[in-house]
Amino acid sequence: MYGGGGDALRSEFGIVETVRRAKNIEEAIFLVRDGFGLLHATFYMNVSGAAPLDYSFVRTTFPPQWISRYVLRAYLSQDPVIRAGFSSMQPFAWHELELSEREREFMEDARMHSVGPQGYSIPTTDRFSRRSLFSLAADLDLSIWVDFIRKHARAAIEIAQILHQKAIDELELGPAAGTILAPRELECLLWTAKGKDSKAIAGILNLSEYTVRSYLRTARQKLQCRTLSQAVGKAVRQRLIDP
Repeated sequence: MYGGGGDALRSEFGIVETVRRAKNIEEAIFLVRDGFGLLHATFYMNVSGAAPLDYSFVRTTFPPQWISRYVLRAYLSQDPVIRAGFSSMQPFAWHELELSEREREFMEDARMHSVGPQGYSIPTTDRFSRRSLFSLAADLDLSIWVDFIRKHARAAIEIAQILHQKAIDELELGPAAGTILAPRELECLLWTAKGKDSKAIAGILNLSEYTVRSYLRTARQKLQCRTLSQAVGKAVRQRLIDP
């Protein structure tokens, strides 16, 4: 799978289509793991909002011993992948994360329990503000892993979107009630909540300042707020964003 050329591309297409045809999320993540020849794959959807601590839907290939340890030690609150996945809307490699001391200890414990030293995670948000996180983990040297991500990031993102829709169908969620914000509106609000102004957000998201202001304006209007600070506060209270 790590070579270039037509065979790799055909194999990648085959994995995506196999995932698309999978009967459920659990089958799909095992197909992804085995298709790419990786250590693990995990799909996490928070059903109730942006914060990851409420009712959630998780399917993973992690070993049962690690799952039990994760639950018993209440690791959800110190998992940097979950933190980053629910505070960002861009894919990220685990080695790029800035970790606190507790998070470093958590990642070391995860490695010791066969989770793998390398990982790549893809957040997905739909127009109803439902969020999910799809992660791949591997026991590879960093240089090989970076090359893998470069070659297969596009397919992984497509798979994340397929899994997101499969989870919605599997859970029979249907259309969500409440305020509907577009992903870019949510992203701009999130960075505003983090203290960034329109110019800084434009640089972060590679957009024009005018476009950022437009997203913030439409988000404020959808939230029926007169000021941007009111809109940010309302988005946090409704858990549309989790700064």
